[in-house]
Amino acid sequence: MSRRVIWSIAVFSVFAFATVIVFFWIRDGSLQQAGASMDNLLHNTGSEIADTTGEVVDSTGAAIERATDGDDRT
Repeated sequence: MSRRVIWSIAVFSVFAFATVIVFFWIRDGSLQQAGASMDNLLHNTGSEIADTTGEVVDSTGAAIERATDGDDRT
């Protein structure tokens, strides 16, 4: 990738983060509360992604098991 693309991604990321932190700051009234709200949101999002990923892995494993168990019905 060219430097221009990398700089564009970096600048966009900084502005996106700043926008989110300002939103939480205005909503919660302080930077400390804004940081705590963001941490909570990211933790919940990470947990949901991990749970969903676990379900996908389990479903994939079950599908592979059904496909390789020798039963012609699958």
